[in-house]
Amino acid sequence: MGFFSKLFGKQIEKEATDVLKTFTQAAVDAQKAQNAQGAQNVNTACSASAAPSYAAEEEGPSGFSWGPNMPAEENQYNFSGTYEEYFDSIFLKEYSQYRVEKEVVGYNKNLVYTFYSGDRKALVVEVISRKSAPEKRRRECRATGVAYLRYYHNYHGWWNVKQYVIQRTNKALGI
Repeated sequence: MGFFSKLFGKQIEKEATDVLKTFTQAAVDAQKAQNAQGAQNVNTACSASAAPSYAAEEEGPSGFSWGPNMPAEENQYNFSGTYEEYFDSIFLKEYSQYRVEKEVVGYNKNLVYTFYSGDRKALVVEVISRKSAPEKRRRECRATGVAYLRYYHNYHGWWNVKQYVIQRTNKALGI
């Protein structure tokens, strides 16, 4: 005999249990639908073949380089090439005073840009998948006093507009 049946009788307990099961199933169904929609949006946004299109009526807060609607400013999704070519174009053109070395690492093919001022390592920038767990490189940079930045190339709503990338990189380099 359950708690409700002791207080209210078996019929009330059954009705309460049925209502609870209905609410629980509705919550599970809603979460599944939301996860499916989120996965579809991320896959659409990360497609290398075309920039994503979002409904004009989609509302929500937006920041300098994030939000539900893609900004008109050049960003990694409306750039004419891949996200790798996008970051290459910024780092190699805007930071010609630095020696910038790039490597592709890991099974996620993360990009690691290392900026050198003379022989001194000035900055490490990772361009990574949201599924990456890149804590090791960040810890190494902290331990050696080297500035560190991270950009995600496949995180829906994080557009990495050109000016945002330049401003963050400038700040990390102290310029």
